[in-house]
Amino acid sequence: MKQHIIALADCDSFYVSCERKDDRRLEGRPVCVMTGAGNKGIVVSRSKEAKALGIAMGAPYFQVKDLGAQVAFIPARMQRYAEISRQVMEIVKTFSPEVEVCSIDEAYLDLTGLDKVYKCDWPQLAENIRQSVWKKAHIPVSVGLGSSKILAKLASDKAKNNAGVFVIWPDKIMDIIGDTPIEEVSGIGRHNLRRLQMLGVFTVRQLTAQDNAWVRKVLGINGLCLKHELLGTLTSPVNSLPAAAQSIQDSRSFEDFTDSLEFLRRALQTHVHEACQKLRQNKGFCGGLEVMLKTRDFKVMAVATRFARATNSDFEIGEAAQQLLTMLYKPKILYRSTGATLKRLTYGVEQQATLFDDWKPVNDCLSTTIDKLEAKYGRGIVCAGTSAPNRH
Repeated sequence: MKQHIIALADCDSFYVSCERKDDRRLEGRPVCVMTGAGNKGIVVSRSKEAKALGIAMGAPYFQVKDLGAQVAFIPARMQRYAEISRQVMEIVKTFSPEVEVCSIDEAYLDLTGLDKVYKCDWPQLAENIRQSVWKKAHIPVSVGLGSSKILAKLASDKAKNNAGVFVIWPDKIMDIIGDTPIEEVSGIGRHNLRRLQMLGVFTVRQLTAQDNAWVRKVLGINGLCLKHELLGTLTSPVNSLPAAAQSIQDSRSFEDFTDSLEFLRRALQTHVHEACQKLRQNKGFCGGLEVMLKTRDFKVMAVATRFARATNSDFEIGEAAQQLLTMLYKPKILYRSTGATLKRLTYGVEQQATLFDDWKPVNDCLSTTIDKLEAKYGRGIVCAGTSAPNRH
């Protein structure tokens, strides 16, 4: 059987690394990236210096605010992180024709046979990937190598404390990860974790020692695939063609709570534009829309609608979003965020026809032109009259 070599390139503390890329004064300092403004929300990324202070992932600001000037609390900038992610992934893709981007900060690479192409061993190739990303994007990356995705993931976790590169060699799998607690294995959810522990299975070695019939009965077919991946067999190949999104959401918390309907309208229009831009980039159309409002005390309200014809128009979708917002909004209530979700997505021009309507989806040329201008000159270079900021 062909021996695969899979790598997982995982950006270290990605949101923090992005902030340090843009502001070198943050290097070496404890840094926490927060939802909402820097003095609100919860911790969604933290530097190793912040970890050393005992700051936990997901910690609310009020629990860590007493650390004061020691820590830089920074509001998340998701649009910027997405831009840097695309830059990192383009660099990673230069090393292998088979790259699967699995999140904003992680990508699997199939490096099988490429040691001969690059004329170096696997650890050196992994180091070359790290150095290239650092040199071109100034983002630190850890790279784990193994003969399956699960092993590459476990190796990347170990790489963070081993100079950025770690290999789980096929003939030493159990020597390296046999005693790893099963809760550290990606793909084992809370329900299955509790079930395994009740059955006396606590480590990778104990799980892989079970026969196939037992594993399938307890964990199902996916659990059986997981067992084989832990033993070094690639059951889920690297897929360089990502599945089309079933929905696209754009939302983020405000820097300050607000009860202003006008502020909410402008924020929602921005979310609609960014979601529609992602849709158009993938040559998609949406047939439904959901608008969300979240109150100060985290109560979520949402309302949805469907379109008669699928569309990718900022203006058509934006108008519907504003109508839904009006339905949701209640005065004298403080809100912490709003957002839009595009639903019932289709791609290309294959749409469900009706007996009487024109079957072709609404492909908004004006929105597409604005996309091109923003790509060349920067976001916000052109605004529709209804979404342009007030100027006096």
